[in-house]
Amino acid sequence: MLAAADAPLLAIFAAVVQRGSFSAAAVQLGLSKSVVSQRVKQLEERCGARLLERTTRSLRLTELGEAVLASTVRVEDELGSLSRRLDDARREPSGVLRVSTTHDLGPLLVVPAVARFVATYPKVRVEIASDDALRDILHDKVDVAVRLGAPKDSSFVFRRLGELVEPIVAAPSLRDALGRVARPRELAAAPWVRHSLVSAATLRFHGPRGETEEITPVVRAEANSGATVLSLLLHGAGVGVLPEHALREHLHEGRLVRLCPGWIWKRVTLFAIMPSKGSQRPALAAFLTMLREQVARDRVRWNPGESVG
Repeated sequence: MLAAADAPLLAIFAAVVQRGSFSAAAVQLGLSKSVVSQRVKQLEERCGARLLERTTRSLRLTELGEAVLASTVRVEDELGSLSRRLDDARREPSGVLRVSTTHDLGPLLVVPAVARFVATYPKVRVEIASDDALRDILHDKVDVAVRLGAPKDSSFVFRRLGELVEPIVAAPSLRDALGRVARPRELAAAPWVRHSLVSAATLRFHGPRGETEEITPVVRAEANSGATVLSLLLHGAGVGVLPEHALREHLHEGRLVRLCPGWIWKRVTLFAIMPSKGSQRPALAAFLTMLREQVARDRVRWNPGESVG
């Protein structure tokens, strides 16, 4: 009875038939003529019948030999087709790509990149999970996380996409109520809003000449998403800090204004974070390219005053 382990015997048998002799098959396979003859004889023993009728000048397939050859050819064709599909899969992005990001980075950066990505590569399906808190990349089987700041786990792979600062902003009505404010310490008694992920009691700000100031803000409202913090700021609930990418249009249109010009809370880096180098299959590599291109398309938002790294 034949088994999967007999596949090499079938390949030798097919070569003998296709080349028309044991000698020619031996040359093609890089084996000796005696080894080729022995392997065909072994296959016949496994089949329990002769597959070839041999004469001094020719070979002729038996009826069973024709059936075995036909099956062998079908198997080789299937293996060839599978090999081509595997080669195509290695070259062309395909499969499911899982992307983790935040509520604000999603609409502004990830979604435009994904829209172009799926239009370019029809064999890819993208799943986006948005959460301001960093997801467990390994547990959730995330292929790439697009985040501000790098996690502490040094085993991850990072690709820098851009750099931003977090200025102090407020609605114009609140700015008018507070009067002229030049330094962060003048905002110690002002109402503040913040993201709930910011747990520090004090905030340290950095000035235009390298100076620093710390205050303990009076937090009047907080939210667990950047989008909600932004809405609180727009409605005048308090003073706050957010990365520049979320503030651009609102500052430009005057819905928000900068307080303490030149002062920032911190500088943050925009990263693409991946579990490991080995996870970078074609779909992920192509998506990283799309992300970089999207950053370059909106350079003022993601790298104000700088080139993309």
